[in-house]
Order: sequence, then structure tokens, then C-alpha cells
Amino acid sequence: MRIALIGGKGGVGSSLVEAWRAEHELTALDRSEAPQPGVRDVVGEADDPESLTAALEGAEAVVHLAAHLPHGSEAEQLPGTAAAIGVNVGSVLLAMRLARRLGVRSFVHISSLDVFAAYGTAPIPAGAEPDATALYGLTKLLAEQALRRAVEGPAPTAEEGPLTVTSLRLAFPTTAEAWPRWITPLREEQAEPVLHTLEDGTPIGSLHPEDLATAVMGALRRERGGPYEAIAVTAAAHSIADDSATRLLGWRPRHVLEA
Repeated sequence: MRIALIGGKGGVGSSLVEAWRAEHELTALDRSEAPQPGVRDVVGEADDPESLTAALEGAEAVVHLAAHLPHGSEAEQLPGTAAAIGVNVGSVLLAMRLARRLGVRSFVHISSLDVFAAYGTAPIPAGAEPDATALYGLTKLLAEQALRRAVEGPAPTAEEGPLTVTSLRLAFPTTAEAWPRWITPLREEQAEPVLHTLEDGTPIGSLHPEDLATAVMGALRRERGGPYEAIAVTAAAHSIADDSATRLLGWRPRHVLEA
């Protein structure tokens, strides 16, 4: 498969490249100029139409990973609100619409279970509606809503064809070395990997990169469900009552903490 990775040199993107480059044709759009072996590099910003078009040209599938990540407290993040919306919402919608114009078949948006305000503190019950108000979770939620409206409604222009879109709500993606603990992409803010727990002390195992790669590939090849679906992807089934990954992707994590 010819896959374009938008923001393909971050932690999650690098995991996907490692898992896929032997079997798929990969293009990575990223602001970093560091080369990735076996990958066609496009250096640019995720919200730049020309860079996006160069990366998406000829692709069959797209994974949008670029994100404005929060630094510091919610108060400290406040000045970056517009920038966060620009990357986490605007660049996602732009990439999806360009993908439709270029004949891409499948689009995966890397979202987060932070769309639920209480995720990681208390179990999320079945049927719960996303309710994030903190900046990062809110921008992920806004991107999900924009994608759903765009895909399920009439295309704004005649050049935009049909597309299957999936938002994957990841929970604590980590490295193989750190698993089951989580290591933040903001390395300067975390000295050591941490094992998250619910308020009652129940551990939440992080998402192993092998399980991450199979979930994203399942989403790229998704045939079940509607044109847009938001799917929880976690190695800790007790943290959210949501079986959408199994129902729609046939996915279950292989790397889980023993009960």
C-alpha cells in the first residue's frame, strides 16, 4: 500500500515506519529534515497546502499524526490555543479534503482518549459522550467533529470524492523499551516512563508499538461501520467500556498487563 504519514517522524509515526517500511511504500511529511531510511521524505508543515499535496500525491491511504502537544499547565497552554487549533483541527480537515481531491481511499486521524475529561482517572462507561474542555482533548474532539460532518455530509466541491475516515482514540502509546509504562513525546517534561493508574490504583498498561501498528493498519483497511468512525484503542479494556476496535477492526491488543 502507498501510505502518506503526516507528522511521520514523531514517536507514533516512527513506530509505524518501523513496522511498515519493509512491506509498504511510505511518504513522511514532517518539519524535521532528519532522513528516515526507506521512506520518501517531504519536509514541510502539516498545515501547508503545497507540502501536503506533495506528500499525498499518489497515496492510497493517509495517516494524520501531526499534533500541537501541550506544554505545562492548562493556564500556561492558553497563549497557544490558536496554534493548537490550527494544527490539531485545521491541518486535519485540510489534509482530509486534499486527500479526497487526490483520490485517496482511506484516511486515519490519530486522536486520543483525552476527548473524555475523566479518562485515566475513572473508567469511562458505555455510551459516554466525549466531554473534554482541556485544550489538547478539546482540539482532538473538534477535529473528530469536523471530520464526521465533512464525511457524512455532501462534499463541499465536486472534486472531492468518497473517503473512509477513522479517528483512532489512542491511550498512552509508548515504546517497546518502556512498555507497559508510558513515555511522553515531551521528553523534557518526563525523566522516566510512568505507569498510569485509575483513582482506585488499578494500572493502565500503555499501548505497545506493535499493537499500535496493527490497529492503524486495521483502520486503513476498515470495511465495517460507516464512512466515519471514532474508535477507542487501548491495552486496558477496564479503562473504557468500548468494543469498537474489536467490532470494526477485528483488533485486540496482544501486549496487556496481567490482571
